[in-house]
Amino acid sequence: MAKITTIIDIGSNSMRMVVFQKSSRFAFHLLNETKSRVKISEGCYENGGNLQPIPLKRAYDSLKSFLKISEALKSRKIICVATSALRDAPNSKEFLNRVKNDLNLNIKVIDGTKEAFYGGVAAVNLLHQNEFVTVDIGGGSTEFCFIKEGKIVHSISLNIGTVRMKELYFSKNNMQGAKEYIQQQLQEIKALNLEIPLVAVGIGGTVRALGKAIMQKQNYPLDV
Repeated sequence: MAKITTIIDIGSNSMRMVVFQKSSRFAFHLLNETKSRVKISEGCYENGGNLQPIPLKRAYDSLKSFLKISEALKSRKIICVATSALRDAPNSKEFLNRVKNDLNLNIKVIDGTKEAFYGGVAAVNLLHQNEFVTVDIGGGSTEFCFIKEGKIVHSISLNIGTVRMKELYFSKNNMQGAKEYIQQQLQEIKALNLEIPLVAVGIGGTVRALGKAIMQKQNYPLDV
């Protein structure tokens, strides 16, 4: 890792940036954390998966803002990754090329399996659990990573996401269609013939939002 490194994550709902400063060989501390709810995938699932002009402008403008912050902090390395929205959209290359040409930023689009794997790596290193499954619910997809005896045994990504489901089913009040679609997608996990762990670890904004809603309803005494 460079002395100061910037990492940008472009999700279907939110775009997040963190800037770290290396303090020793295996340690670093956070200099900046910025989040922008650009909703880059808004409107795409009801338009053949194509990213729409207004959300793309929001994403582009946010990237410009992020890069200014990164430059002000004298970051020497920038890693920018994108997930479901840009890997699925037929017109994503237009946006990727524009960002590369105008902002001199290379966006790496990672596949769903790798996205799930990275979530598993983070959980294994942070938690004192040996057997669990991570569930990362995003706007366009949901990633699962199965951990057994402290090791990753399988990673998988399904096309189940909050924005995708809203545009294809919920906004049309088609709850039955949504249930059937989700059940169909989950068959991919069933086909793996894996032992499903008793512990599920939630990752991402959707799970955090659900957790906060439950805590508010139960008058949870701490703000976490």
